[in-house]
Amino acid sequence: MVVAKARQWERTIALLCENDAFATLVTVVLDLTLELHRLFGHPTFRGPQEAVIRRLLAGKDTLLVMATGEGKSLCYQLPAMLGDGLTVVVSPLIALMDDQVSALQRRGLPASCVHSLLDRDERQARLLAAFQGRTKLLYVTPERFSVPGFLPELKQTGVTRLAVDEAHCVSHWGHDFRPDYLRLGEVRRALGNPPCLALTATATADVQADIRNVLGMQNAPLIHTGIDRPNLYLSVAACDSEEQKFDQLIARLDRTGGPAIVYCALIKDLLRLEAMLQRRGLAPLVYHGDLAKNERKDQQTAFEQSSNALMLATNAFGMGIDKADIRAIVHWQMPRTLEAYWQEVGRAGRDGHGSFCELLYREEDLQVQRSFVEWANPSRAFLAQVADHLQSLGDRLHAEDLDSLRATFFGKNRNDGRVDTCLRLLTSGGCLAGEIGRNLQFARPPTAQELATWIPDDKRQNDLMGLLSMLRYATGTDCRRQSIQQHFDGACSAANCGFCDVCLPVDTFFLGHLPATRALPKRTAQPEHAMVQRGDWILVRGLGLCCIRSVHKGRDTLRADVELASDLSQRNINLMHGNWRRVVN
Repeated sequence: MVVAKARQWERTIALLCENDAFATLVTVVLDLTLELHRLFGHPTFRGPQEAVIRRLLAGKDTLLVMATGEGKSLCYQLPAMLGDGLTVVVSPLIALMDDQVSALQRRGLPASCVHSLLDRDERQARLLAAFQGRTKLLYVTPERFSVPGFLPELKQTGVTRLAVDEAHCVSHWGHDFRPDYLRLGEVRRALGNPPCLALTATATADVQADIRNVLGMQNAPLIHTGIDRPNLYLSVAACDSEEQKFDQLIARLDRTGGPAIVYCALIKDLLRLEAMLQRRGLAPLVYHGDLAKNERKDQQTAFEQSSNALMLATNAFGMGIDKADIRAIVHWQMPRTLEAYWQEVGRAGRDGHGSFCELLYREEDLQVQRSFVEWANPSRAFLAQVADHLQSLGDRLHAEDLDSLRATFFGKNRNDGRVDTCLRLLTSGGCLAGEIGRNLQFARPPTAQELATWIPDDKRQNDLMGLLSMLRYATGTDCRRQSIQQHFDGACSAANCGFCDVCLPVDTFFLGHLPATRALPKRTAQPEHAMVQRGDWILVRGLGLCCIRSVHKGRDTLRADVELASDLSQRNINLMHGNWRRVVN
């Protein structure tokens, strides 16, 4: 099987490089396997990596659809180090690019990134290094191209190769549309149409067509490794109540152990689940967008370095996680699309061993995702109304925060997310600059053409159809893997997969395919003088018994968000004052 697969990729390489003189020269001059080991320490290539790398070195475009965890990033990192000039990588997540750059720099490779969380002097220093040729691989967010002066400077420097990671973000029909990605075709043309590698793990035929159209890659070959991850056992458990879901979760985690991830759709549900698990004596890590930056980093590092950690997370967690031994991924609520679900479960079992992936389905949870669809699709009239209101605020815009802006449009119903979507669209389109509550500035109103581009007529309907596909997966009785393959490829094999709850009993999987388990970490009592962490109980003068919910560390500050045991209200306290003490269990 392995030999046959290797020969298949050899034929692919030969076909892709056929009649290409430069590709032949690259083949002769470079022993890519030797360079792979020298620069990255890997003994051999995986799947189509070598074919893709040779194409990029030969100046050819490629659309790569490769399953999560199979090594997409190497396909642009190695050419960047071997080829001349600067390779620019567009990546949607700052945490992801920071992690990849850190890993490359630890190997002594000249890579860098620029993004909004860096101070101005640091950004300028990194850009100067790239412009002077001291950096060979530069990561940027798509929003960076909207910064005045950045694109002209980059054009003057010269970009030899362009890689677009998470390329499905260019498509309105993808599960993670980012308006800034729509400009990347224009950016590529401004840079002189450098050879482009577009990469994604989840792209239907419609999304692939959008990637080609936006990036100007109509003639680029598609290299598709298939979406299947045969070592992932897929299961759905129908639950009638939250109590039944929790009992099911505990039973599964007791059997699989860690490392494990439990995904929640809402932060409030994640926090409630955290408290329930803590009462069971477990010590889960947490990751969500309301945590301070240092907390998110600490929680991610703790998970990556642990052999048995349990992580509770929203979909903000997972991109770029370098952890091969995740044994279980459980969805407390279903995601909005099968693309998002497959990307998240794809983080399990990258070591090739059996891993357990289960969706806990409760009919009431469907409304959560139904609300997300509505929030992601404000009407054009509503978007224009938000823009008009922001413009009318004038100098008062600096003092406006998200809560007050939501209250303006929705009164007491501040959970509606349409204002958040409007802010993202207006910022991406260059109508707003800065951040809400800090330095937000109104630049210009959106044009009618922009409103039509950002909010297509049929996007809401398409999003609802995506949710329907997820619902059919959750409630269907057909082979799970066939359902996913049908969604992505439009076809499926005749035989059942033999590795999902429809084709193989769960207990049989546990007995024959799950590696030795490691018990999940238990909560232990901390000495009174130890640094507090989330989940600790403290006595605060004037407030009484409180539970730590979040710790914020600054250069000279240490504060915490706490929940009062008396009425469950929230407070923010200064831990540097001596008006509290830990309650030792």
